[in-house]
Amino acid sequence: MKRISVLLLLQALCVLSFAQQRAALPGNRDSIVSVFKSWTVQEVAPGGRIDAIRQLDKEAVLCAGRGVNRGKLFISEDKGISWRFLAQPVTIDITCIAETGNRNEFYILTALSDVWGTRDGGVTWKHLKTLLPANRNRQRYAASYAIMYTRQGSLLVTDTDSDGGHVYRSTDKGQHWQDMGAISHNALYRLEQTGNGIVVNGWHGAVYKTIDDGVTWNKMQQLTDTALFATEYLGMSVLLQASQAGTVYRSPNLGYEWDSVAHLQGAADDFISIGYGAAYYGTYTDGRQVYLTTDYGKNWVLLDTLPTVAGDWLDHGIRMETVDSVITLAGTNKGFIIRKAFHKQNLASALERYNGAASVITDKRAVALSDKEIIGSLVDIRALIEPEDIVTSQGYAYIPCRDGNNVAVIDYRNPRKPETVCILRDKDILDAFSVAVEGKYLYVLSMTNAVVSVYSIANPRQPVKLSALKVGGEGSYLPHYRSNYTRLRKLVVKEGYAYVTHSSESKLYILDVRKPAAPVVASSFHTGDGAFAALVHNEVLYLAGYGPGSSVIAVDIKDKQHPVITSRVFDAVALKGTCALAIRGQYLYVTAYNAETVWSFDISKPLLLKPVTRIKDAAMRGPGRIAFYGNKAFVLNSVNHSVAVIDTDDKGAMTITSFLQHPLLKRVYGIAVDKDLLLLAGREVSSFVVVSIPELLQKLASAE
Repeated sequence: MKRISVLLLLQALCVLSFAQQRAALPGNRDSIVSVFKSWTVQEVAPGGRIDAIRQLDKEAVLCAGRGVNRGKLFISEDKGISWRFLAQPVTIDITCIAETGNRNEFYILTALSDVWGTRDGGVTWKHLKTLLPANRNRQRYAASYAIMYTRQGSLLVTDTDSDGGHVYRSTDKGQHWQDMGAISHNALYRLEQTGNGIVVNGWHGAVYKTIDDGVTWNKMQQLTDTALFATEYLGMSVLLQASQAGTVYRSPNLGYEWDSVAHLQGAADDFISIGYGAAYYGTYTDGRQVYLTTDYGKNWVLLDTLPTVAGDWLDHGIRMETVDSVITLAGTNKGFIIRKAFHKQNLASALERYNGAASVITDKRAVALSDKEIIGSLVDIRALIEPEDIVTSQGYAYIPCRDGNNVAVIDYRNPRKPETVCILRDKDILDAFSVAVEGKYLYVLSMTNAVVSVYSIANPRQPVKLSALKVGGEGSYLPHYRSNYTRLRKLVVKEGYAYVTHSSESKLYILDVRKPAAPVVASSFHTGDGAFAALVHNEVLYLAGYGPGSSVIAVDIKDKQHPVITSRVFDAVALKGTCALAIRGQYLYVTAYNAETVWSFDISKPLLLKPVTRIKDAAMRGPGRIAFYGNKAFVLNSVNHSVAVIDTDDKGAMTITSFLQHPLLKRVYGIAVDKDLLLLAGREVSSFVVVSIPELLQKLASAE
């Protein structure tokens, strides 16, 4: 195998090692483009073609050959730095690989729709199924292009039947298969995991989606009358597609609705997510060039052709993530692997500068957290996939993770060494958005499939499922989300009753969970202005709506069968996007994400809301959840990656004193206070952070 050093930068940048790249990434256009195309190149399959590549575990990457190298598999066991021949289980083109998370178990799909599997890392192979008796594609493409091992442990395969692409499904690791039928009017191409489901594209120019592990598929939108090939999920609900005609499409809401955002030269082949909103995009005709987006697909800039040989193009690529780094790897049509490594912190900072959205607060209230205040932390890219919130009980943190469709359970009883002890996944907690704990029971809310599940956590490391209850229906189309998939939103449990908000129905459901194995709906009512945050205090329920929602509501819940709305404060501007509630003393505190305000309400008369104070600050962007420690309110600011510290007094007045910042708090979303500990979770870094509040207060006092 031949290694090539590629000069695509100034000489100084060419010789940077990965460690040196950590120093700084530039923010101007020319420099940042140069950095993104400073690939290293290795010829792995002389003569080509590498069109399948997948990550097997933390270190290992597998790629497969077509053309001259048909049927050959090559493996890297050092994150793509070096490669060796592994096996040749077949003598025909391998079009796709399905990884399982187990280094020794993976599957391959051939151009003739053969599925093969190995359980020993590729030493021995078993032919599992030939899904088609003959290729049914009239354009003479391969019979099948996509195989996926889902999070529920099923195998899915698509075919290219010109009369309608089918999906095939196996729930027993390929031993038996079910043809789920034609879901398109033409051939299907690639499968892509996207938050709460899986999408597939193809020759018909439409996108189809499943949220039940491939059993049923629904057409999301007809994007074009030409074939869709490139597909990629960027996180933060953003999904990209691109067509054979060179048009790039973007969905901001997990594939439910789409916009045409660019038309670029050449036919689309593949995207590669880099992270923090950046992605590569390669074409296979015309100039066979690579493009770059730095803002989640909204805008694109031209990088260059590949630095391999003339006529080569980016065939298929992946993103590898470590605790502190991102590595992109792509196979090319001519048999090369191109590789680029980034340090996360510097990548994020450079993208912010380039996009003109630097988030660092520069005024005197900015406080950089240090190792003295952060007494413990972890980064878990498997468990903390877009954490949404934090709920604590007896030294364990329960963190719902939207994109992971899971609940991460973290033991922080030794706050200096928090550890992930369970990744709870189940078909009923798709799009996990909220959790609650009462006694020895964990309640998990699934936003998309509108289900509340109950688990025994007598042993927090091994939750035992007791029940699952469907709550409400699909609801109405919400213009803010351009869909109706934002169904169940928040869940609170108190004294044997669960209070569940349903956004797309604008309703609140009260569940009787006194028998956790048999929960039932006790009652429900319309809120009149969305339904998002919920808080129960004594016999009063406080509600806030978000998208739609510009109000705070008080509800008398003494009679669980007949709740009564007693007070409402509405402000379409200053309460827009109300999303979090907290109580201190006789005051209710409310954040409005879109209005960028924090409010206090006098609730000395619990059923009557009386506004007291409203604050707004240029440095407080995207205020979210609130947690109190004494008179200190900690408010998340996810847009500028910080935590606001707000002093409150006995009259409901508020003063912002500080903004806490740290690289682990990129898009901070989860917060809780447990005794003297402030617990935080960051989305973009998959982080869990433990802050000593006494150490923090000492630092804040010394800075005054």
